[in-house]
Amino acid sequence: MGWLIGAAVVAGFLVDLYVHPFKPCPRCSGRAMPGTNRGSRRSAFGQCKRCGGTRTVQRIGSKQLHRAVRSLVKANSNRKDG
Repeated sequence: MGWLIGAAVVAGFLVDLYVHPFKPCPRCSGRAMPGTNRGSRRSAFGQCKRCGGTRTVQRIGSKQLHRAVRSLVKANSNRKDG
């Protein structure tokens, strides 16, 4: 019974990863400007080096998951056309 709950948790995580492949940048906390904290120097303003100002970064595994789903869909469509 425990493996069923574990499988459901993993499936839920994969669905969430597929639906939400991006997360807020951990370096700038989604602000895109890391030097905006109180007491920071004026020279610290600028774009975040990790996200490049987009305020988001890709979650670990999301790229591989999307590639796997696309390849499965493509293989399934090729088999039907076959």
